[in-house]
Order: sequence, then C-alpha cells, then structure tokens
Amino acid sequence: MSAADRVTAALRQDVLDGVLPPGSRIPEAVLAQRYGTSRVPVREAVRALAAEGFLELRPHAGASVAQVPVDDLADLYAVRSVAEGITAARCARRVAAGQGDELVAELTRIVDAGFAALEEDRPALGAALNTEFHASIASLSQARSMAVLLRRVGEQIQWAYSTTVPQQGRRAWTEHRRIVTAIASGDEARASAAMEKHIEASRRSFRGAR
Repeated sequence: MSAADRVTAALRQDVLDGVLPPGSRIPEAVLAQRYGTSRVPVREAVRALAAEGFLELRPHAGASVAQVPVDDLADLYAVRSVAEGITAARCARRVAAGQGDELVAELTRIVDAGFAALEEDRPALGAALNTEFHASIASLSQARSMAVLLRRVGEQIQWAYSTTVPQQGRRAWTEHRRIVTAIASGDEARASAAMEKHIEASRRSFRGAR
C-alpha cells in the first residue's frame, strides 16, 4: 500500500468515525503530522476523499470535512434495500448448496461483536461493525458488482449514523441475528425478506432520531 493509499484509508476512517466532525478544517500540515507523512500523500488523499464527497475543497480556504448528506439518505436506502436483498438471497443460495458453514460462522462472529459493542457503549465500533456485517454479506454472496456498490452506499450511511445517531440499538443487532438465521436456513426468499425488512426499519429509525 502506498503512502497516499494509507493516508486516504486513515483519513476516510477518521471522517466515518466522527473523529473529524463535519465542518472542521483540516490543514495539510496538521494531517501530515497526524498520519506521520509528508504533505504530498496528504494532498493526494484529500483530493481522493473530496471526489468521494467526504471533504470539501475551497480556493484559499483549504480542505474541510463535508456535511453529512442526510438529504440523500432516502435514495441511498432505496438502493441498499434492493442490492442487499439480492446479496442476502445469494448467501442463502450458497448455504442451500452446502457452502455455508464458514459464511454463517463469520456473520455470527460479527453479530456477537456488535452486541458486545452495544453493551460496552462503544458507538464508533458499533457503527463499524454494522458496516462490516453488511459488507461481509455482500462479499460472501460472491456478487462482486453488488459488493462494490454497497461499499460506497454503506460508508455514506455509516457516516450519517456515527455523526448523528448515538448508537446502533439492540433492535438493529437483533435484526442482524435474524438475517443470519434466515441465511442459515438456505431459503433465498426468507433471507431477502429479512434483509429488506431490516433496511426499512433502519431507515425509519434514522428519520426518527434526527
């Protein structure tokens, strides 16, 4: 991994976790010191994250963290519902084909960690695990195009949650466990329905928390 890639990943994570809150100015010199590098990789990272919508660049003002695009969330949730219904069904298909032991074990591990983060009151970890859960279903479904799409959508939603909602609640992690149970049954329709129901509940939860 190049220095620019390393800084880009670290800076993106700091934005997603709310370590660098929306509206905060981030001078190159400060970022270079924070990530232990020169300004050149920082400059590349800032340009990359500005293209992704996480940062804003203004002439003579430098870079700052963008505002969370909450007005776009309805569209993001609509895309996510369809795409994740597909990936959950694909995972269930793998289970039905006898390829699901490691798949179910990995998803169960993440759900258990999510409940632990909830008990320990660690919202940033909970948000990251939520993203990992959904990204893992996409990856384990072996639907590569969906995985790429959902990574971007998931990051935007994670960003909104980590900066505006205190914690992924017990409801969300209970629904995650139900999704794993549905996938483990090998029933594609059941897995898809469980995922779509969860996405809709998350959308309603976010609207109610704002």
